[in-house]
Amino acid sequence: MQPVIYRKRRNPVSRGEREWRVEEGVLRSVSAAGRERCLTWSDVVSVRLHCSPARARPWRYVFALQSKDGRKTEIDNCHLVSIGAYEDRSASFTPFVRAALARVAAASPKARALIGETPKRYLFLLLVSLLGFAALAVCLIAVRTPLDSLPYAAAVKLGVTLLMLPIFWRWVLGAMPRGVTLDEVPDRALPPASSATCGSEVKTG
Repeated sequence: MQPVIYRKRRNPVSRGEREWRVEEGVLRSVSAAGRERCLTWSDVVSVRLHCSPARARPWRYVFALQSKDGRKTEIDNCHLVSIGAYEDRSASFTPFVRAALARVAAASPKARALIGETPKRYLFLLLVSLLGFAALAVCLIAVRTPLDSLPYAAAVKLGVTLLMLPIFWRWVLGAMPRGVTLDEVPDRALPPASSATCGSEVKTG
């Protein structure tokens, strides 16, 4: 098979771009200095795919592989152009991830991918979000505003609170950790083809 290649610069101290190559038996990583590391597909014990926004990178997606020896390989779709400036490389990241998933699936047919947050982090974020939502709802109802002089003020505040529920529920469902087979990884686990915050242009902080 022809190797599927993905390249990016990871941090300011990198001399250049690191290259990852999906080959028949291994995931080969080559640094800008020429140093190689290989991960055998059959040694992969878990895969995780998730959206993980960061400063100046609201469109960041992460592909993580864990091997039998506990070593973790994390690759995202963000290429560092200069300090605080990033380029979205989803156009090459997505086919690279799909090719890697296919190789892991061929080596380990029963392997599954975790989509979304880890269970512990999801529980933590859920509790924080619930507390935040409750606090905001209480503030809307209890804190006096100029609207309180109107006869329909209570209805407006209740309406605003109810409008927040679908947004909160959408996050709950989207971040919920779930395992899927590697050939059933949904499109939402990878960068979208186009969106308001994703593109090939340079994003600056």
